[in-house]
Amino acid sequence: MKLEGPPEFKLNINYLEKIFQGEYTEFINKSDEKYFYWDDLKYRKDAPLSTPIENWTLIKSYRISKYENLQFGKYKFYYFISEHISRNLHDFDLKLMGGLQKNPILPSDKLEFFKNSLLEEAVASSQVEGAATTTRVAKDMLKSGRNPRNESEQMIFNNLKAIKFISEYINSKIDFKLIIELHKIMTANTDAEKYSGDFREGEVFVTDHIDGEIAHIPPDWEEVKPLMDELCEFINDDKKFIHPIIKASIIHFMIGFIHPFKDGNGRTARALFYWFLLKKDYNLVKNISISRVILESRNQYDKAFLKTEYDNNDLNYFITYSIKNIRIAFEKLVRYRDKKIEERKKANLVSYELLNKGLNKRQADLIGYLYLKNGEKITMNSYSERNDIVRQTASKDLNELINLDLIQEDKTTKPYKYFLKNKSIIDSYLF
Repeated sequence: MKLEGPPEFKLNINYLEKIFQGEYTEFINKSDEKYFYWDDLKYRKDAPLSTPIENWTLIKSYRISKYENLQFGKYKFYYFISEHISRNLHDFDLKLMGGLQKNPILPSDKLEFFKNSLLEEAVASSQVEGAATTTRVAKDMLKSGRNPRNESEQMIFNNLKAIKFISEYINSKIDFKLIIELHKIMTANTDAEKYSGDFREGEVFVTDHIDGEIAHIPPDWEEVKPLMDELCEFINDDKKFIHPIIKASIIHFMIGFIHPFKDGNGRTARALFYWFLLKKDYNLVKNISISRVILESRNQYDKAFLKTEYDNNDLNYFITYSIKNIRIAFEKLVRYRDKKIEERKKANLVSYELLNKGLNKRQADLIGYLYLKNGEKITMNSYSERNDIVRQTASKDLNELINLDLIQEDKTTKPYKYFLKNKSIIDSYLF
């Protein structure tokens, strides 16, 4: 991936004075929101100064005045909390910790979405790393419990196991043993398994997933353990407050930067991102898939790493990308909630209208349920137990629905299963 490095510049005190006097407020605010990199800036027609280098000097002078410093080994990193980031963090605090207070997800839907989100994260995180299988096939494997058939499916199976593993340690401090065990689970029965069991020894080069060129040369392998030791101290340190979403983003970046393993670093980094937010009580993060958003914006993900490294380890590029991802993932959760609310309203209306058509309440409730859970199948036994009726009554109910052409019987399975033929048939029957 071709990315032009930013030019050299000198801190300009005159620019800073004008910024503090409010002269460039609109442009600075836009820069904070988009977090312009050099190649974003140099062709902008709305930049306030006459040349790209002047505008870059203006932005960098402002950023340097705001920076907070972090150091791991000999490597220095910088970040700051802009007004844009602060506003987003407040929003996430309300939503990811407090939940969806208005029109909350019903318990049954929440459980279903949590399971799907867990599967989605396991699948997408593996696909980011090159797992070559469709989401549908992968989810079918995980739901059915069948064994993985190839390397890609094994990666996905491992990812799900690793996410469940890390969730059991949200009350623990992080250490080498936990990280290495997490990586070991991630790479089991894959080509990367030979790299598990300890941090890497020897050099490793991170290549671009598109053109294969070297994108990042991690620190020397002899620095890995000291750097990881400092990273663990940083993660476990509660004395200096750093907002959990900012800190989780830094953890994610640092695993990629240090590259403690020869393979499987990305999956490990994303699992630790989840672990840290769960540890800090961001409970709704269990219901969103960050990796799905990353997969859908893979170039921006890679660029966020590169921009940070190319621009003197300015972490705000990666933090801004992470915040955008969380927002997109959360918006998907809100859309899911709204969809489920509408579906449930429609299912309740279907049940009510079927009663007016002469069906008994058991039959109306069944059609409403199958209408809501599209693709779901029931057996005669489950229908009997659900309604506390004898088998003969259950058989009569189901046969009447079959005769009305509302449900269909699948005789290829034992016991037989019953399912909704088509939602449109119900709509036509009622409306």
